[in-house]
Amino acid sequence: MKKLQWAFILAILGAAGLSADPVRQGLYLDQNLQAACNPLGVQLGTKLFYRLPLVKKKGVLWESTKIDAGIVNTLSPAYDMAGGFVDIQPIAFFDLSLSAQFAGYFSALGYGFHDLDGYDSAFDETALNALPAKDTGGYLLSAAPTLQFAAGPIVAVDTFTLNYFNVDGGRGYFYETIANCALAKNGVELANQAYLLARLGPALMVGLNDSLLHIPASGYESHALHLMGIFTKDFNERASLYSALMLGVYLSDRYDRHEPHAAGQVGVTVAL
Repeated sequence: MKKLQWAFILAILGAAGLSADPVRQGLYLDQNLQAACNPLGVQLGTKLFYRLPLVKKKGVLWESTKIDAGIVNTLSPAYDMAGGFVDIQPIAFFDLSLSAQFAGYFSALGYGFHDLDGYDSAFDETALNALPAKDTGGYLLSAAPTLQFAAGPIVAVDTFTLNYFNVDGGRGYFYETIANCALAKNGVELANQAYLLARLGPALMVGLNDSLLHIPASGYESHALHLMGIFTKDFNERASLYSALMLGVYLSDRYDRHEPHAAGQVGVTVAL
């Protein structure tokens, strides 16, 4: 499966956080479905968290400040990742998300965990189909600071993500399903998602996304540029819908250079 654009949520909620609407304290449930094409991928994301206003001052810089803390689960036909997270927004233009998750890979649906000989091993569809798949587990630690800025209808968001993996005992190499790359079983990956969006009314934003993945140990990079749109809809004070679509091309990638890429997400956030 190709890398899914989990940063959709950061872009949507980050841009929404630039409004002056005060944060509502309470328990929230976020449920979303993400899918990607080239190659195909799908995952179901769930977050249950408690939200607490952080700085109780009036003004656009402070009314969106908050701390979210709770549990998160990401399920796909190849893996299940579950754990806890904390999301801290001390001022409107900065956000920091931290998470620790257990990762379980399973082969029952034809995917599973694939061992590789090294960073240079092939991991295209043909190569993976020739490799045995197995069930195994591990953990993932993640830190993702976000900078966001709004001027009139223009919204800019940039999220840098550092992921640390330790799976299957931590020795050797494997095919990392989400990021579509070869990783050491005890290794690091870096990603950056940049967005430049324009509001076309209260519910719609359109613009560009620049997506970069880098593996420091191997030098592998995947770079893509997308056109994208984000739609949000408040049903009432307690429930809101969001959806997003990306269509673009890989500017550089080991297997997909100049190939098209598409990803989408739809979700709902409910105050319980």
